[in-house]
Amino acid sequence: MTYIWNRADKVDPKLMPDVVEDAFNQWTKEQYKNFKYLSEEKKHQINYRVCVQMGKMAYNLRQLGYHAPKQTKKEILVKVNKEK
Repeated sequence: MTYIWNRADKVDPKLMPDVVEDAFNQWTKEQYKNFKYLSEEKKHQINYRVCVQMGKMAYNLRQLGYHAPKQTKKEILVKVNKEK
């Protein structure tokens, strides 16, 4: 299935990133509906699916410039090397 957050580049820029985040939040609520009644294996599958999709959404929004990473890899390495 194709989700809107995986095709964020096709969304009207005037609506971004709110429409993508809202769609993801609605989808997440739907995934966790009746969660407490599911088996442990099914709960694990749902959690995994939500985490994977959350990562994809974050990556796509970051690629489009809506969410900048808090630190770049280079900044993290410089900080780590200074602490040594």
